[in-house]
Amino acid sequence: MHLIFVSYESPWAPAGGIAAVMRNLPHFIGASGQDDVTIVTPFHHRIPQTARLEPSLSKIAEVHIPCQAGNISVNILQGDNGYLFLRPDDDRFFAGVPHPYLVSEAALRRDALLFGAAAWMTIKTLFGLTPGTVLLQDWHAATTALAACQSIQKPGMILTLHNSYDCAIHDRDLAEFAIPGIACPGNTALTRALPFVAETIPTVSDQFALDLLQDPLQTSILADHLTALLPNRITGINNGPFTELAIPQSIIAQVKTGQISPMTDWKNSNRKLALTALQSFNPCIDQAFWGDTHRFFDTAASGSCWFVMAGRDDTRQKGYDVAAEAVRSFLLAGQTASFFFFPIPGDEGLAGISYLEELAHDFPEHVAVFPFRWSAGFGATLRGASFGLMPSFYEPFGMANEFYLGGTPCVGRATGGIAQQIIPFRACGSFSRSAETIAARWHGFSSHPSGLLYRESLKISDMLNGWKLLNTSSEMPAGSGRGRLATRRASPLFQSMVTELAMAMKDACNIFHNQPLYCQMITAGIDHITHNFCWQRTASEYKRIAQCL
Repeated sequence: MHLIFVSYESPWAPAGGIAAVMRNLPHFIGASGQDDVTIVTPFHHRIPQTARLEPSLSKIAEVHIPCQAGNISVNILQGDNGYLFLRPDDDRFFAGVPHPYLVSEAALRRDALLFGAAAWMTIKTLFGLTPGTVLLQDWHAATTALAACQSIQKPGMILTLHNSYDCAIHDRDLAEFAIPGIACPGNTALTRALPFVAETIPTVSDQFALDLLQDPLQTSILADHLTALLPNRITGINNGPFTELAIPQSIIAQVKTGQISPMTDWKNSNRKLALTALQSFNPCIDQAFWGDTHRFFDTAASGSCWFVMAGRDDTRQKGYDVAAEAVRSFLLAGQTASFFFFPIPGDEGLAGISYLEELAHDFPEHVAVFPFRWSAGFGATLRGASFGLMPSFYEPFGMANEFYLGGTPCVGRATGGIAQQIIPFRACGSFSRSAETIAARWHGFSSHPSGLLYRESLKISDMLNGWKLLNTSSEMPAGSGRGRLATRRASPLFQSMVTELAMAMKDACNIFHNQPLYCQMITAGIDHITHNFCWQRTASEYKRIAQCL
């Protein structure tokens, strides 16, 4: 079987979960040696990681994409591990930086349509009309199905939804690339593409598949136009873990026999590495730092509970502002802990997370914000941390597995893949009935807890309007970090999230100071991730769908 992935992201042009999947899934599908795997992706020439590849790539063919302004020449560049990079002669295309999507909405729509047309032409040119199965990743690659919609002979196509994002596409947009809109009716990339892909539409976790059909944020706001199209088609195929186990197996085995000192020694050694890196850190223009390293060091070195939050700031999803408000509430209540924030600035840049700068200014002994990738101390901080924070509004899969395999339990909102990856500690005040409603689908009462799950109250009036406020505030003018937070503070939904997270952090501190329970939580989390999330199983599920086409 020949499987061809079409992905707008690659490991050399990452923006979110798709790049992480591309680092793993193609490899595991081809690992048996029985299947050929190819990955078709744009050459994002302005992203340094991609640009550095160019000398090692070889041109193997060229395709010409018809468009209203004349043909566009696209070079097919061959890389290692089955990668084919599409490089237009015109550098206006695929010019997003620092990630592939950071261009105007019009430019992204145009680039995605060119990508789909070029991907389909590449597949026909190199592999013939029926090469096997094409696996499309999100709406940016679903344009391949639009380019192929009139072809009588074409391969089966599987569309994976890593998110619920979509893009409006009008007939005039398609006409620019000689695609007749009448052949693929609809208003968006996904509504136009869904009739031309496999009946089964995978997404990246079982719970997110349910959320797309049941969660009001998805069914009424983010994916309301898909609600009638997904029932009986959407299915969850859980991702595997995104990293390797960092803790030696011998230490895990000792904890299971009641010996916790090797685990505490290992965690403390990583804390020392992180604190050493913090002592030698000197902020500069390219590495802004919010906080006071000396005052923060004193608290962090005192044995306090460490909380870490990391990842790209997505104002519709990530919940950095929820975390900031919960930390403020937690500290004003007299609690003590150390909070490390590692936000990758989103489309608004540093101004979009300015409320974190304000938080660090108000609580410099407790809050440190690194709005860049702190290579010197990031890994050690994650391994030495007490808990990872995941206050997402929604989460298709999530990075909880990365925390766990690094030896750090999680505190997370019960949604999407977070709810599946964290086994909740039920005997604490923050585990509410609303969290139980979701957690009960995936975890038995007798399961050993690995972390804390929380969820906002079920009794909030007009929940839908609360979600609408959170979503519309995401569209405030660039640089509106503080303004967005001020707007969201007026929402009972947002305030309930803040209250529940602050309560969960207090419970987490109590657990951390009960080291036998805490160490057992670490090993339970590692066992849960390694036993229940597996790329070989993910690959088998995709191959099973492909074999039915």
